[in-house]
Amino acid sequence: MPRDVTILCRRPVETREVAEALLLHDESWGVRALDDGPMLQVCRDATHPVITVLGVRRVDSFDEVERILPDAPTIATPLWWVDTVTPAGSDGESGISAALEAALDLDAVCIVHGD
Repeated sequence: MPRDVTILCRRPVETREVAEALLLHDESWGVRALDDGPMLQVCRDATHPVITVLGVRRVDSFDEVERILPDAPTIATPLWWVDTVTPAGSDGESGISAALEAALDLDAVCIVHGD
């Protein structure tokens, strides 16, 4: 089953910057845009995505974070909310590992849903 991973960044980020931070996990991975839009997919090869960055949005009130993610640690606002999704299986587990590592580089908190 796919899993949602939320990254809460303490500083402004863009989708491309998040994807580049995810690539640091494995230098053989690549990035592709989906449907010529703002979503970026990090892949281990042409047919195996490991994590998809769906978008980034600024959040100005922590109340909004608490409403959606009641277990999220308190961090100062504004913050930048990054939605990602990983596929099922080992590729998804690699994507989760990459997201946890990327959070360190992005000065962020990573929340894996369904853990």
